[in-house]
Amino acid sequence: MFVYEHKIKAMKLSEFDFKNAEDMGKPFQELLKEATARTPKKGIEKFSEFFYQGGTPNFQKDVEGTWKEDAWKYARMLMSSWNPKHEHKEIVCGMIFEETLVL
Repeated sequence: MFVYEHKIKAMKLSEFDFKNAEDMGKPFQELLKEATARTPKKGIEKFSEFFYQGGTPNFQKDVEGTWKEDAWKYARMLMSSWNPKHEHKEIVCGMIFEETLVL
């Protein structure tokens, strides 16, 4: 039996331009596609905590560069926006949190 395995090349979030990704169009769709493939369960739990209770981010020490702060600002912007759907914001922010925060 032949089994076809589709492999998605993982996006490097450190290379994503969070500073200029205020648009909910194509940049968000790219992040949503990646996040859906990753299913970030711990990050989604952290999203719920931040969304309902607030809090201060505790960044991972081994994440290099300043992109993590830009990613955090992007996630905060998403969390407070009306669009996109809550489930989509949850999974994208969860992916960002898993890459940048101590969970």
